[in-house]
Amino acid sequence: MKPRYRSVAMCILIAATQAFAQTGTFLDKDAPSDIRLLDFNVNWDSIFPDNDPQNHPFREYNTRDAFMRIVAAVQPDIVCLQEINDARDPQQLATLLDQIVPLDGGVVWKAHHGSDNVIVSRYDLSMLRTDTSPTTNRGQAMVLVDLPDALYARDFYLMNAHFKASGGNSNIARRQQHADAIVNWIRDIRTPGGLINLPANTPLMVLGDLNVYDTDPAHHLVTLITGDIVDESTYGPDLAPDWDATTLADAMPLHNMAGPASYTWRDDTGGFNPGALDRVLYTDSSMSIGKHFVLNTTTMSPTDLTATGLQANDVALDVNTGYYDHFPIVVDLRFEMIPMLDGDVTLDGVVDARDIELFVSMATGGPESSNAARIAHADFNSNGSIDFGDVDGFVAALLGNA
Repeated sequence: MKPRYRSVAMCILIAATQAFAQTGTFLDKDAPSDIRLLDFNVNWDSIFPDNDPQNHPFREYNTRDAFMRIVAAVQPDIVCLQEINDARDPQQLATLLDQIVPLDGGVVWKAHHGSDNVIVSRYDLSMLRTDTSPTTNRGQAMVLVDLPDALYARDFYLMNAHFKASGGNSNIARRQQHADAIVNWIRDIRTPGGLINLPANTPLMVLGDLNVYDTDPAHHLVTLITGDIVDESTYGPDLAPDWDATTLADAMPLHNMAGPASYTWRDDTGGFNPGALDRVLYTDSSMSIGKHFVLNTTTMSPTDLTATGLQANDVALDVNTGYYDHFPIVVDLRFEMIPMLDGDVTLDGVVDARDIELFVSMATGGPESSNAARIAHADFNSNGSIDFGDVDGFVAALLGNA
């Protein structure tokens, strides 16, 4: 990398280091190069005062206050919401994020609305669409997220969906049609020509409220993960959806990173079990994930609540009756980095004794030895890993920053 581009990249990483919260809790990101995504079904516009004027009387605050605390604590880079009414201007979401997580340098949040799904991003968005072709019957928000070129080797394609709810054969069929259409759209992405073309190995993600019930066959999830299309006459033959012709990965986060619970929806007032209705599926051949968890404030310790500015009932709509609805999901995304070869394996913007310690750990197979973001800073012999063949280059980088 040329020196001036390395300088730009370092400025971006240093700014990211300063931006994400260090609370001493499980909410902290592992590295500033991780891109944090928040996925949340917010219960039909409940985060807007015009739709939720203190309509949960058990609280001392309304749903918007809780949402703002969650976003402020999570410090996301990308926010995916479901159940935002179609008629609402998505700019309201961007303006709200500008208020909660203001960006430096006059940069503002960007938003795209498709059906009841909204994607809000600190990065520019392009290739905006509101549905696949053929249709999914539900629509969705679909974008290419323009990641900083000085840091990341590729951009990121994101599909935020809300599948049809409720039981019955007709709704099961609608969920299946939605899944078939998405897999066919991925085929179009990976095939030259057609309606959309992306560079090979562009990271892809399908997420949202997929309504994966344990009370129906849920073959639509199988279709999304494996590419087993049911209506092949309309949506084409089966397609293993990852770039390497394998399945998509399912993040399946645990509550507060500790578990054992993994459900993303709960309503104790009804007759349904808590379930992982919301999913995050991704091409693990072209990206990986770091921390990932379902945020459950009701089980956080008082110490962690205080450190993060959250309140115990922030994820509950009515804790008195056990009505929670959907829980927020947080996933830290990791993409192939532009090699920087500066020795900064700790990703904190400086090369010092902490980098020496981590470099040795990685070279001897330590827990961070497969972290692509860290490898990109010290793989001086370009073999895809940190080993003792990188020592000379690492020492030179260390001395150059002494």
